[in-house]
Amino acid sequence: MRTAARFSEMGRSVSRDFFPHVRVEVISDLAGPAVRLGAALALPGHDLVFETAVAVGDGAFSVRGDLMLDGEEEILVLPSVQTGDPAACAATLERYADELTTPARWHVQRLLESCGADS
Repeated sequence: MRTAARFSEMGRSVSRDFFPHVRVEVISDLAGPAVRLGAALALPGHDLVFETAVAVGDGAFSVRGDLMLDGEEEILVLPSVQTGDPAACAATLERYADELTTPARWHVQRLLESCGADS
């Protein structure tokens, strides 16, 4: 739940700082083959999706994370980590949330500046 809260707070903070140009939608998919947590930011002409996922199979957890631009361009892809230890899984998830959310404001600023330069 801490990971979900961190993405939610990042999304609200960035949306508030860049209002009205950025809208946020929290990703919280707890069903299916993998639990997905993250945030999607909608900017003029662009979408940024920050996402982590945890899957369980064969007695191990698999954690991954990525940042996608417009559903096509991989800005940041964190390596898939496999572990059988729930504490290590939680630690990896927290670290991935940090790595994805820390540069969020910078990515949004860069995209908004490029939109302004294009107009």
